Amino acid sequence: MQQMEEEELQEQLQNLGSLFVFQKIRETQRNYGLQHGDYQRYRTYCYNKINKLRHQMQFTHGKRFQKKVIQDVVKNDPRVLQVLLYQAEKNWAHAMTLKQLINSGVNKKINKRQVKVYLVKKFKRAIQYSKQLTTICEQRTEKRTSLESEAYNWYLQGLYHFETEKWEKALESFAKCYTIYEQIIKVCDQFSSGVYQERLEQLNQQIRYCNAKAKKLATLSADELTKMLKDQSDPIMIAKFEEMLEEQRQAKMTQQQGAFEIEYQDSKLPIKNEKVVKLILKIQESKLIGDLDSFTTLFSLFDEASKYVKIDKDQSTSEQEKEIHSKVLGYINYQRQSATLDRNEMHIKQYTEKFIKEDGVNNLQNLQTKKALKLKLTTPQEIIKYCDNYSQILRQIMDEERFNKDITLFKILDAKEFFCKALRCFFVGCLYFTNEKYREAYSLLKYHDDLSRIADRKYIENKLEPHSLLKLLLPLSTQIQNKSKLNGLKLQQDQVKTIGQEIQNIGLEDKQNQKTLFELLDSPEQITLDNVLSYKPADLISLMQPIPPKPIQLDIAHSYLTYPTLEEPKKGGFWGKLNIFKKQ
Repeated sequence: MQQMEEEELQEQLQNLGSLFVFQKIRETQRNYGLQHGDYQRYRTYCYNKINKLRHQMQFTHGKRFQKKVIQDVVKNDPRVLQVLLYQAEKNWAHAMTLKQLINSGVNKKINKRQVKVYLVKKFKRAIQYSKQLTTICEQRTEKRTSLESEAYNWYLQGLYHFETEKWEKALESFAKCYTIYEQIIKVCDQFSSGVYQERLEQLNQQIRYCNAKAKKLATLSADELTKMLKDQSDPIMIAKFEEMLEEQRQAKMTQQQGAFEIEYQDSKLPIKNEKVVKLILKIQESKLIGDLDSFTTLFSLFDEASKYVKIDKDQSTSEQEKEIHSKVLGYINYQRQSATLDRNEMHIKQYTEKFIKEDGVNNLQNLQTKKALKLKLTTPQEIIKYCDNYSQILRQIMDEERFNKDITLFKILDAKEFFCKALRCFFVGCLYFTNEKYREAYSLLKYHDDLSRIADRKYIENKLEPHSLLKLLLPLSTQIQNKSKLNGLKLQQDQVKTIGQEIQNIGLEDKQNQKTLFELLDSPEQITLDNVLSYKPADLISLMQPIPPKPIQLDIAHSYLTYPTLEEPKKGGFWGKLNIFKKQ
């Protein structure tokens, strides 16, 4: 009978699901006081949260207080795990407030020994609730939640031994917590792994401090200490790690509906926001349409997706999450730029086909007339504008993707750049042809032929089909080259004829004998209305006339002349001969 009752009880107990203990604690601690070191506020939050959960579960101790264990009364409610967790956190926060009170030294009247004893009691109470949590999680939750609860229990035990200055026990408990979190990181995605990495860094410092206090191998790092302790660890823990890894592998195989990843710059980026996932799927669907009208909706989708990702980035707490969100923004920006590139390419294709249909090559010299403006014929200037935008977007993509290790992307962009240069050379050559600069037009069109050959070769190297526009423009370029040759020769012949006629019309004798109007004032009868324009008004610059130079005089007799000395004459007499009284 007893066995039957035990089996019925086991059948009644249900699986309580999963609870990410460390992530839950970290979020509540950051949002309710611990970001500013306010442990009292966090303690009150935990107290209110426990009362709220109990009220929701309708769990009370009765009018007359009778102590009841919540996991025995409320068996199949997953909120039991949260109650036990917040009970442990409440006692831990109470202990930390007491520790702050001792270290601050504000209230000098308190007895520090009594406060220390009370602090240790609160740590013991927190460990008691964490042990209850681990026992339930081992029996009725997933392996990951059981391991997280066990790591949380080891962490609280390490803090307890740290306060009581039992350094060896604190070292063992912190090292066991470190090993569990190290194994959990292998299973986590990129978002949550950054959170656990912060806890590992914190544990590393605590392990090194305890190691130094215990005076054993103070130079060893946390990884080396955990490797030493793995040999001493129980085989039960190793079995738990293996079970957790198997569960996560099966979950990845079966539950791929909620996960959504993006490949960008040789890395897979997970996206958890459902709105962003829906928008990216819509972007992929609208890209398949490929019409000019679809680009308006496409760019609005890009703006919405980037807005939601920026909000997630601002709300994220760890640096690794911010890096992932910034990479997702880079992916969206790259997709937007590639869409603008495709749109400009479609515009170029549309206008060039229109230019060929309108027989623009034969009507190049008539494009600037009023008839052409009324008919709204396509001009080379419009296509050159789109080519400039195309090349600018290509440079922006190359600048932003400079850290990308994928070389094939840069090869494709290089081929597209040569395609754009070839098109631009063709239409700039057409412009020079309309302005009767045939030599420049011929050289540009020759350069267009070379660029189009290079672009075709690069398209084939990257296993892409050569662009159809370059094939259409090659015969047109040869046609314009032949025209520019003929028109250039005609221009040269006309220029030679005009120069010969000008030389023949020049009369040098007439110009030499021609007089000015100023000279003909004495005889005004020679001036008529027909002759006035043929005469110069006056010779503004007078002709140069020879002038005799000034004589140059050379002073040769200087060396033959004698000049008087300028020294003072010496005084004679008796006093002059004596040098004693001479002034110096």
